[in-house]
Amino acid sequence: MKQTISVVLILFLTTTLTTAQYKVVPNMPFSTLNSNPGFITINEVTYGLGLSGTTAPFSKQFFGFTSVNGYQVNRNFIFAAGTGLYFYESGLLVPLFLDIRFSFYINRLTPYVFGDGGLLIDVSDLNSTKLFINPGIGARYTFSRNIAFNLGAGIHSQVDGTVRESFLNLKLGMVYKF
Repeated sequence: MKQTISVVLILFLTTTLTTAQYKVVPNMPFSTLNSNPGFITINEVTYGLGLSGTTAPFSKQFFGFTSVNGYQVNRNFIFAAGTGLYFYESGLLVPLFLDIRFSFYINRLTPYVFGDGGLLIDVSDLNSTKLFINPGIGARYTFSRNIAFNLGAGIHSQVDGTVRESFLNLKLGMVYKF
């Protein structure tokens, strides 16, 4: 009998604590970014440090700016397209890419996973266009219903036919939800 009462009590407490997380959001609407579907923009500063062989052009490091504009489908998914400027030791590349993000809404600090992929256009030689992919993880800190800052890290890999370069990529940005 004591075992049964203990099991029921543990289940009750676990259920109460688990569902309490969802009841906090209506009482504190500013604690998370606006979760309604709609337009969203993400502006980021990014830095990449080359991994392993860094003797080829465009393989040592890069610094850049990106702007991602898209649609927040629900409280978790964002689908967007972006562009920007990446400054490498060998020149300038312009990224044109798709961005997908999945957020785990918890509170002001929200973890997320992201995946970017697209083209890197060499403005000095259009025949030297590269493909890239950049998966990673990050965290977003919400300041108001419309503004948040994010910090993410991932592996940026780019290829131009036979040569592949990889970078440890860090992103720092601002999110604005309309």
